[in-house]
Amino acid sequence: MIKLLCIAVVLGGFANPLHAADNSPAKPSPLEGTWRWNFTMPDGAQATPQIKFKTDKKGVLTGTSSFRKGSETAVTNLAVSSDKVSFDVVRDYLGDKVMTHYAGTFRGDSLKGQITSKANGTEQVYDWDAYRISGLDGNWKWSVDFGSGRPVDFTVTLKQEGEKVTGKVKSAFGESDIHTGKFKDNRVSFETERKGSDGGKRITRYHGKLAGEKISGTTEANIGGQWRTNKWESVRAD
Repeated sequence: MIKLLCIAVVLGGFANPLHAADNSPAKPSPLEGTWRWNFTMPDGAQATPQIKFKTDKKGVLTGTSSFRKGSETAVTNLAVSSDKVSFDVVRDYLGDKVMTHYAGTFRGDSLKGQITSKANGTEQVYDWDAYRISGLDGNWKWSVDFGSGRPVDFTVTLKQEGEKVTGKVKSAFGESDIHTGKFKDNRVSFETERKGSDGGKRITRYHGKLAGEKISGTTEANIGGQWRTNKWESVRAD
């Protein structure tokens, strides 16, 4: 009886680590991120559609497609097998349902295949050549509460060339070019300069780390001759 009890205790001890492993975070899909491509509309206008793939806590891959800002639509029938992906997007257009099927092969940050659109019984096929947005390139946004209870929205358009970063910050205070921009080992830093309410120079320094669609770090602002540090969290706004 004692031997059986000891065996049960030992086995029980091995059971907990296995259980903990089951609760480990799900591994992100190789499709994780934001993908874009160029598309010529029937009227000749140029558009830049995009799709965002995200893996939830249970390891399930989901996607959201948008043709322009405010047109976000969840994809359906999303399937991934090895290096191939396919999904459907259903949208309302002039009161009709338009179903578009996407199918392609992805390698690294490249995704190529075909788009098949069906509307009013007519089917059209287009080439699909998408690329994954990486690095800092693009638009980012964040808000700052200066104590008035009404947060001020900020946006910055960043362009990365090697370790050099350039761009422009926009807010209710106006526009400011960024200076001494640098990106290395997923860490970004830059500073801006504008005229403060007292007529003096207002310098703000940004330091953060890029992780997926978010930059997290701190800002240092020279206010009244004193440097003040605040938390900084910016998310991609493309």
